[in-house]
Amino acid sequence: MRGRSLPLLLLVTALALGAGKPSAGRAGDQIVLSGSVDVSRSDRVGDVVIFHGTAKIDGTAEGDVVVLDGAISVAGTVRGDVVALDGSVTLVEGAHVTGDVWVPHGDARIDVGAKIDGSLELRTPLGFLAPARLIRKLSVWIAISVSTLALGLLLLLLAPRGADAVFEALRRRPGASVAWGVGAFLGLPVVAVLALVTLVGIPFGLGLLLALGFMYSVGYAWSAWVVGRALIRPGRHGLSRRRYPAFLVGWAILRAVGFVPVLGAITWVAGAAFGLGLMTVATWRARKGPLPPALPGPVPPRPAFVPPPEERVPPSP
Repeated sequence: MRGRSLPLLLLVTALALGAGKPSAGRAGDQIVLSGSVDVSRSDRVGDVVIFHGTAKIDGTAEGDVVVLDGAISVAGTVRGDVVALDGSVTLVEGAHVTGDVWVPHGDARIDVGAKIDGSLELRTPLGFLAPARLIRKLSVWIAISVSTLALGLLLLLLAPRGADAVFEALRRRPGASVAWGVGAFLGLPVVAVLALVTLVGIPFGLGLLLALGFMYSVGYAWSAWVVGRALIRPGRHGLSRRRYPAFLVGWAILRAVGFVPVLGAITWVAGAAFGLGLMTVATWRARKGPLPPALPGPVPPRPAFVPPPEERVPPSP
């Protein structure tokens, strides 16, 4: 199944374009968009592909049994692979699968007396491609992407010079930005909880807890900005700042990475923390004001005045 998983997924996707109800591709093939397939002990079918539903194989399936969203139960013989992308697989006593059994997301119950000629694949890295999980993840990804895009564009609109100060913090104080970011990311929830313990601090603690999501999103938006600004610099002679294209490039990069499982969560936490640190350092530098100009050095003594030769008075005899 390892070598056949990608072609199998492509096959299933291609079948999705034309499947709407049970149909026959070759003799005995069962392709179902939504529903169930029950193969009795005396029945024999070819491939079984179900997009949403269940498959119960008590007879013989001469090909693969694939269910994208649902469970599979086998009591007969499957002369191929058994794949449940988002569901469980049950092999009862007497079941025989000549290929592999692949359960990326779900439970596998193999009773005593069931036989698998291939291998049992559990929790494979492609588990996130299960349709139900993919739809849930995609909806959350779209919501976060739209929110951070709108927030970043609003920040650039309201505080364009602040965006430049945030990037300056990256150039001049990257280490301090990381330290302040980690401290703010971890310290703000602690401060909010401690404030809730005291009676007078309850409103502040509740407000801070409710604002944490927004503050982390602001930090993430600033991280997207500095990533894009590092790639797209201002135009020559400062005639074009190109802030919006820079932010869009950085945002697109972070959101593309954000769709990858585990790595997306890591980049969100890192981006939120680092952005908070950059914002903190930039605010502190603005509070201190610009650096004073360098003090002038010692003034050199003025040279003695020497009159031109025509104005020199000859010494008296």
